[in-house]
Order: sequence, then structure tokens, then C-alpha cells
Amino acid sequence: MKSKNQSWNPTRTRAAGWPVLVGLTLLLGTPAAARAGDQAPVNRTPVDDATFRQIADLFQYDHTLSLEAATIGVWPYRIPYVIEKIAYRSAHNERVPGYFAHPIVEQGQRFPAVLLVHGSNGFWGKNEDWVQDWLDVLVRSGRCVLVIDNYGFGERMLNPDIEEERLLPYKTRDMVVQSVIDQRRGIDYLETRPEVDSKKIGLLGGSRGSWIGAMVAGLDPRFSAVVLTVTQESNGSTDDPNRRYRHTLNFVPRITAPVLLVNATQDKPVRSELAKEIMGLLRVPKRQVWYETGHYIAPKTGNKEALEWFDTYLK
Repeated sequence: MKSKNQSWNPTRTRAAGWPVLVGLTLLLGTPAAARAGDQAPVNRTPVDDATFRQIADLFQYDHTLSLEAATIGVWPYRIPYVIEKIAYRSAHNERVPGYFAHPIVEQGQRFPAVLLVHGSNGFWGKNEDWVQDWLDVLVRSGRCVLVIDNYGFGERMLNPDIEEERLLPYKTRDMVVQSVIDQRRGIDYLETRPEVDSKKIGLLGGSRGSWIGAMVAGLDPRFSAVVLTVTQESNGSTDDPNRRYRHTLNFVPRITAPVLLVNATQDKPVRSELAKEIMGLLRVPKRQVWYETGHYIAPKTGNKEALEWFDTYLK
């Protein structure tokens, strides 16, 4: 599997003036004119700052809320690192299950950490092979890793009709908001771990995880590096009241950490086009690489650029 590089911006800049977490009024429902087929042209321009402040407020949470973190079990065997099954408290009193993995620690050692965000994989969640392979690669490279089950996935897929519910407007909104807040609570959790250098936290998301990850990184300035792989499509207009709160293009200009985009030449054309749009909107050091493959890029072989990115910005 070969990759080829596109753009590279060697100058690190910081996106300033992207305020977050102030009031929101979201209007749900499709306008009658649009239902009648009289649809306006698709707008792909990110919303303005005032509108984004409203969007960002939807993802606000109580930072003083106790994590009530617990370690459920520890696995130190047959691998050169430690995996813990953990859980912590998030908004709406949700208990979030996950894995926290770290290198073997000597007294006083602290390591960079990566928030690993899984894709749309149903009941697999954090147990999918893509996740487990990336966890192994990242920890062996000397980093801590936290991966959780997003809302409605893995251990949190408690409803057999969840796939149909994802299509309902209000349910979609609730699931997206919960998933983003849960990941941000994951950063809170990493900051409590003695093995983690809390000033060096990165994010790696794949497919749906790159969509959720872009929102998390656009809202939260605590990342030092971001890697988004096989970016999932984000259709429609950025100012559509049904979509703007979760539209990728509204979040990527607000990301403040350097971003690596890893995409696939044989993926859906709409995803490839979105990847190019994202590249054009990023205002931070950025790089885009393309693998000559489909939507799945194997972590064991397609990891060179991501590890180099973390070596540069998360060391």
C-alpha cells in the first residue's frame, strides 16, 4: 500500500478568535419550500463566528462535574504495556466505558497521550480490529491511549433499533452531542492520569471517528496534534439548521492544533471531495496524504505518516 503526499505547511500558526461555548437556538425541521423541491444552492462556506458560538453552546458541559473514574480491570500480560478497562462519568449521568493503555512506567515517567476515536462499527465499539491495532501501534511507539465506546456503540449499544434511531433528527442530534461531550470528558480523564503528560495530548479518528474527532478538536483547544483518517462525508449546506451543528466544515477552521489528513484514493468520491475541502479550510500546519486503497487503511501498515506527525508535534 503506497501513499503520496500533497500539501505541507511548515509554519505553525494558531487559529485565534474562534470562540466557543455560548448560547444556542437550533431549529429542526425541513422548510416547506425545500420539501417541495425548491432548494437553495448548497453552501459549503463555514458559518460565521456568531453562529458558531451558538452551535458550540450545544456541546457545553459542566467542567466541575466529578469524573467518578474507576478502573475495572488491568491486563499486563503477554504485551509490553498495560491495558486497563476503565469507566468515567459524563454529561446526562452517562457512564462511559473505555480502555486506557500505557507503556510500562518507571517512577516519575509521563508520556504523551492519544485520544483514539472509533468509526461506525455497531456493537464492536472500542473492540474493533482497527481500534485494537491502532492502540497497539501507538502504545508501542511510547504513547498512552484512551479509547471509549461512543454513545450507541459497543457496550453502549443497548437498543436493537439503534441503527434506525440514528436517522431520526432529534435522536441524531442527541447522539452526536453526547458523543462529542464524552470524548471531551476523555481529555479530562487523561489529565488525571499520572502516566500522562497533560500538555501533550493528541487525537486520532477514523471514518465516523474523524467526523466526531473534527468536532471535538474544533471545540477543544487542549490538543497538540490531530490526525483524521478516511474522513466521512458531511453532505448538505453548512448553514442548514438541520446540519450546521454537526457539519464538519463548520468545525475544521476552528481547530487550533496541527492536522494530518490521511485519505484513500479508492474511497467514495464524496469523501475525497470533502477531504480536499477540509484541507483548504484548515488554518494550522497541515499535511494531506493519499493511500492507494479503499476506505479501510490497515493500522499495522498504514501508520508511517501518523506516527511521524505525532513524533513532530506530540513528543
